[in-house]
Amino acid sequence: MLIILLLVTLLAVATAYQWKKCQKLPKGFDIQFLCARIYNFLGPTPLPIIGNFHQFVYYGLKLGSAVAVYHHFEKVHGKVFTLWMGLLPTVYISDYDIAHETHIKRANVFSKRFATGTTQHIRDGRGIIASNGEFWQEHRRFALTTLRNFGLGRNIMEEKIMEEYHYRVADYTKTHTKNGAIEIHAGTFFDLLVGSIINQLLISERFEQDDQEFEKIKSALAESLENFGIVDIFFPCWFLETPLMAWRQKKIFKPFDFVYEVSVRNIAKRVAAVESGDHVIEDGGNDFADAYLLKIQKDQRDGVKSTFDYETMAIDVFDLWQAGQETTSTTLTWAFACLLNHPEVVKKLRAELMKLTGGNRTISLTDRPDTPYLNATCNEVQRIASILNINLFRHIEEDTVIAGQPLAAGTALTTQMSMLHTDETVFKNATEFKPERFLENSNLEKTLIPFGIGKRSCLGESLARAELYLILSNLILDFDIEPVGTVPPIKTLNPFGLLRRPPTYNIRFKPVKH
Repeated sequence: MLIILLLVTLLAVATAYQWKKCQKLPKGFDIQFLCARIYNFLGPTPLPIIGNFHQFVYYGLKLGSAVAVYHHFEKVHGKVFTLWMGLLPTVYISDYDIAHETHIKRANVFSKRFATGTTQHIRDGRGIIASNGEFWQEHRRFALTTLRNFGLGRNIMEEKIMEEYHYRVADYTKTHTKNGAIEIHAGTFFDLLVGSIINQLLISERFEQDDQEFEKIKSALAESLENFGIVDIFFPCWFLETPLMAWRQKKIFKPFDFVYEVSVRNIAKRVAAVESGDHVIEDGGNDFADAYLLKIQKDQRDGVKSTFDYETMAIDVFDLWQAGQETTSTTLTWAFACLLNHPEVVKKLRAELMKLTGGNRTISLTDRPDTPYLNATCNEVQRIASILNINLFRHIEEDTVIAGQPLAAGTALTTQMSMLHTDETVFKNATEFKPERFLENSNLEKTLIPFGIGKRSCLGESLARAELYLILSNLILDFDIEPVGTVPPIKTLNPFGLLRRPPTYNIRFKPVKH
């Protein structure tokens, strides 16, 4: 009897909590419509305690992906709607104009990161991805300034990208040539290329083919990101670490622990080298690690109470490496899956590039004004890839209004990029890979936000754009591309994971004789 009483009480409290919160949330779950919707169990009304998890699971099984589920709710409730993840209301924006008005015009209200669950594992409020307030501003500013000093957005960055490009092509030509062409697993090729670029920026080290640590990092991240789901975003760490969830979280936490341990070891190695005199930091340093150590030393000399220390350095490097490696490598793997399915696009790309270069030089970032079809292709690749099934959330600290509807303090909110990029009213036949759409309508590009929007947009955007432009164009200029076996489907491996993984395939790069 006592158990029943406790359950009834818990249900009553949860119902009252949801009713009160619903008064300050966008439409879609207003309690006044409860009676009208009670006949439809699979409608939008949340249940006490579990919220809308049951609808999400049902429509997920029915529609096949998280993005399709979001579009279903969008059709019913409009461009701003609420889903309850347990007792937590989460608001979704699927309209660019509303996103621009909130995240840019009112950036101070909509710039705090909602960071709980797995996002806080290891970080504990630190790092660049999950931190907030003055800490976040200081560390983001430092990272941006440092990366710019080492060439981000300047010619030196192009030189570093092309140096790694030529090295990787030459390396695989020696080891993976078959019948006059490089045959390679696409993901492996782009992982090593992109991973070496960001690693050079961070610690001045290149990854090699036989690097066992890199292989472990990649397999660990792949395992974690494929298992990472919506539960891991919204449930707090203390709950995820309980025996009830431990069976699952070992798959999520362990890989991240390994990647973080690598970051710690690399920093310890650099600190030891500096202390022994084997590594001398001159003229502001050679990489991010050098710059960070100089910052620590300066704050110590100045007697400043600083948030820059070795432990936080490891977390910042951990964040930058993941953001700079996984996203761009994934996008490039998507790019060539699309191109293998559309040889007519490859033909148009090569014609534009040959007309520009005559086949006598590489493509440079300075060529951007003269490569409209290449620019459109890069845009379409990023739209199709749209690598986050579930975008990272913001946290609203004060009551406000969005699109004329109330929004309560404490609400988690996101502009769902995957929905914007597959909006049929904006991108007609959105599932089709069609670069021409960006040439036919110049206004489309502004609605493409693969790096996010507002103050929380990706700080490595210029690097990622440069990598995509230079690597894609020069591979097409230098090689004919063919699938090894069947053409890979343009379909994700994990439609409900955080990161939208590309298909797995092997590719053949056959040198072009100009």
